[in-house]
Amino acid sequence: MITVYRKTKNAIIVEVLPSGEPIPPDAMWIDIFTPSHEEELAVEKQLNIQIPSREEVWKNQALNRMYQEDDVAYMTASLITKGEAVHPQTSAVTFILAPKYLLTMRYIMPTSFQMFATRFQRMPQKFCTGVQVLDGLLEEVITRVAHNSEVVVEGLDQLSHNIFGESMAGMQVKNSSQAMLVVLKRLGTFADLNSKINESLHSLGRMLSFFKQVNNNDSVTERNIKTLNTDLFALSQQTLFLSDKITFQLDATLGMINVEQNTIMKIFTVASIFFLPPTVIGSIYGMNFEHMPELHWEYGYPIAIGVMLVSVLMPYYYFRKKGWL
Repeated sequence: MITVYRKTKNAIIVEVLPSGEPIPPDAMWIDIFTPSHEEELAVEKQLNIQIPSREEVWKNQALNRMYQEDDVAYMTASLITKGEAVHPQTSAVTFILAPKYLLTMRYIMPTSFQMFATRFQRMPQKFCTGVQVLDGLLEEVITRVAHNSEVVVEGLDQLSHNIFGESMAGMQVKNSSQAMLVVLKRLGTFADLNSKINESLHSLGRMLSFFKQVNNNDSVTERNIKTLNTDLFALSQQTLFLSDKITFQLDATLGMINVEQNTIMKIFTVASIFFLPPTVIGSIYGMNFEHMPELHWEYGYPIAIGVMLVSVLMPYYYFRKKGWL
């Protein structure tokens, strides 16, 4: 799907081009989402550029290959998608910057693109060139990364209250053992998101450095890039702090689990001591008595079986209620 944003006077016109439709010459932002091979060939022929395939996009991201041919700059960055889901993902997005337009090619739907599209249409006077469009888009991308980082901060704060406090609010668990298991799973989720944030920040940092080299004569863009680099550095430092905090909370959670297991084992040990003297006496004397009225009970055997079953079920239900099983 090819979406074109073109500017007429003080308004932005958005068009979704049908297959085979030519790109308008006044297009400022060409956003290509999951293109077909035919769409790629058509755009390449019309714009006289080389659009990398999906395999080449992945290779460019893995090898950090950013380059410039004539007056067209090719850049790749790893962006986060589904940041608030259980399993966030990152995917390489290609940015092709020409003097008159910006072309983006992606296979994901990051929220930052949707938010910038709305902002682009609301304030068209701020974006008059492809460089300004890319500058604004990167600003929105970094803002979204910062939002994802705040999600990790708030989540870890809540987990800290669950680990070290007496409240298990919002965890919907019956006992502390289940609470610790929930905490471990959530820590894993936040650790995954934090690693994706760190990966995206490093990728964006490399892209901003190349973007600055391409536009080293534009003082306004250079100042904006410097501001974005400052934000990236601050966010990178925050991800390192959050990584340490996740490790600390993981160690604390495992420590809490070990303490609870030791307490349970102590209870089992004490309970076994209570039954040790009767066991010793029974082992010595056994059934060695002449007068045992139980031997003549008609229902003595089924009663004994029933008592055995009760003696097994009572501890089982007690331990289940305590959450030890």
